Amino acid sequence: MHKSILKFGLIALLAITSIAVQAQQDPYYSHFKFNKQAYNPATVGEKDEYICLSAIAHNQWLGFDDRTWIDRQSGEPVAGGELTENVAPVTFNFNINGQIRSNEGRKLHGGIGLSVFDDRVGFMKTTAFKLQGAYFIPVQGNFARVSLGVDVGFTQFGYVNSQFRFRQPNDPRIPIGNVNDAKLDLGFGAYYKQKRLTGNIEDFYAGVSLSHLNGANYNLVYQGGSSPFYLAEHIYVGTGATIFLQNPAFELEPALLIKYNSKLQFDLNATIKYNGTLRGGLGYRQYGTTDALTVLLGYIRNELQVGYSYDITLSKIRTVSSGTHEVFVGYCFQLKAPEPPPGRYYRGTRWL
Repeated sequence: MHKSILKFGLIALLAITSIAVQAQQDPYYSHFKFNKQAYNPATVGEKDEYICLSAIAHNQWLGFDDRTWIDRQSGEPVAGGELTENVAPVTFNFNINGQIRSNEGRKLHGGIGLSVFDDRVGFMKTTAFKLQGAYFIPVQGNFARVSLGVDVGFTQFGYVNSQFRFRQPNDPRIPIGNVNDAKLDLGFGAYYKQKRLTGNIEDFYAGVSLSHLNGANYNLVYQGGSSPFYLAEHIYVGTGATIFLQNPAFELEPALLIKYNSKLQFDLNATIKYNGTLRGGLGYRQYGTTDALTVLLGYIRNELQVGYSYDITLSKIRTVSSGTHEVFVGYCFQLKAPEPPPGRYYRGTRWL
């Protein structure tokens, strides 16, 4: 049974990776290794016996403004033109997930979760709600497991408070005001997790996923007609682990995320956790020629994690941007079954 499921999963992965893909549309996260649920539904229920919540606020290319009010040739402001600020990408993401168990919590079947994100780029806005489920396949006597997951939800795309600069006055194909459309959105993922890989490598994981599996087409209707928009498939491949160093107070946490759409993009970062409390490290993002260098800082207290990252822009955008800020918060709590009532004992009359 399990071999058949694994075989089906591998065939499905080979099939979906052959699908043609187009422009990069999904948001990116510098804390990608802490919110894998945002791009791979097979990771829901990853932490045993816990319900986990996470949230990210991502403010990209701070200070990036709309420059179309400047004449390209003279560099002077266009007559009647006004500066439009805050057109750089801003993303918010929230995730919650837990496990599905039966037989009074002894048998583990899979995971379930909800992922929500709101992404705004200029005057374009994308909002998604996705219900996610994963089926667990134990490997090596529960020492490792394979998860196969799906997400089903809807994604709304459109223009909000559009203030486009008209190259031709009163262009009927440029939307005015709010225009949007919502469509069904499907995704698939596979995930492998192993508690110990070698003597000093633990919590190894590797996963692959595909977002926007159905490639929804949006029809944005406005005063001059309508305009189609295609939500293209995105492929994600990620891996990471925890490496215990000679000094037991330090743990190395490398992670890699590869994304493919119209171009190959990869995020590589490595953080060091000190004494289970403090975290710091560096990351690098490659998109096209180059993109950004990331500085990551974090604090851990029991099941609470707080992280901050700053992206140093390496592309030409650095001339009009002061960098990217991101804040991450994660918390897990355990739902324990109530303790059984104390037993009652009765003595027969012979013991009186």
